[in-house]
Amino acid sequence: MQRLAFAAGLALVAAALAGCQKHIPETKDRLTPMAMEQMVEEPIAAVRNQGLASGQAKFEQLLVADEQRYGRDSVQVADLLTAFGVELYSLGFENDNQADSQASLNYLREAIPHYRKAFGPEHPEVAVALHSFADADINLNGGRLTPQAEGALEEALRIRRAALGPDNPETRATEARLARARKHLGSEPLNSAASALDAADDTESN
Repeated sequence: MQRLAFAAGLALVAAALAGCQKHIPETKDRLTPMAMEQMVEEPIAAVRNQGLASGQAKFEQLLVADEQRYGRDSVQVADLLTAFGVELYSLGFENDNQADSQASLNYLREAIPHYRKAFGPEHPEVAVALHSFADADINLNGGRLTPQAEGALEEALRIRRAALGPDNPETRATEARLARARKHLGSEPLNSAASALDAADDTESN
């Protein structure tokens, strides 16, 4: 039950994507859980019935089609990556399939640079994507704060402080998430966190 609750929570975090670039006092729901489910219904059905590789192949077909239609750096492509990552994550925990859940990280991570290019690197939508990836990464690593997750939360916190303000609920949520993860480890911040996340982004973009 705890795993399923976390999966649902991740879907809600990913759903808190802003619908308008001009208004930044807070982010609004744009990509709902139902919308994400519908966007990747076919590849997720393939994962259920035929396995991960089959579902990933069908997803790649959708991704190529969206890249051709909207452009590789479009918000539509970023949303599709997020949707598949969230749904694959949820399915993995639903079926107790570690391979599916671990595979979801690749798509949640890959969505981040696409949101940066679609909205600009300092936009709150980027912070949502960063926080979503970090939540999944921490959970899938048994609560361990990896350098990539720490870097993602640090960047999300910086963006939210600048765009939304230090007292905004979303800013406080990211601050609290980072503090909890560090307290769980009983450690100081990892010096390589930001560079590890940047390296991952550079690898994916090449």
